Amino acid sequence: MDNNIKYSLIDLNMYINQIRGSWVQLAKKFNINYHEMLMMYHLYRHGACTQKQICEYYLLPKQTVNNIVMAMKESDYIRLEFAENNRKEKVIVLTPSGEEYISSLVASMDKVEKSMSEKMGDEKQFLLANLLIDYGDIIKQEIISD
Repeated sequence: MDNNIKYSLIDLNMYINQIRGSWVQLAKKFNINYHEMLMMYHLYRHGACTQKQICEYYLLPKQTVNNIVMAMKESDYIRLEFAENNRKEKVIVLTPSGEEYISSLVASMDKVEKSMSEKMGDEKQFLLANLLIDYGDIIKQEIISD
């Protein structure tokens, strides 16, 4: 592999980690951890879902998601309900207090994303999103096929 490409991929991964680190800092401002933020944001934006769906979507361990669910349930931010089509499966639903709690975090995230979008422009944002999707898919395929 060409050294320039090797180092640019190392740099790319470093920048991806820095982006995640920035979101971690935002989560800390709201006294939650990054994984809690992901789950609450997902519920706020997409509605009810299962623990399995969260695990698959964010590639998180089952135990991590379960721990978050139990803590959020204890704080009355979520409740668990039986799925309509499968009484063995439970879905996670934000409670009104959970929606209220997460709404200010979502507003902060929206502000950051809007600013980024305005500064980058639609074309660059579209290109970046598609390149990152391809990059992530290739990495997943390589790791899973090993």
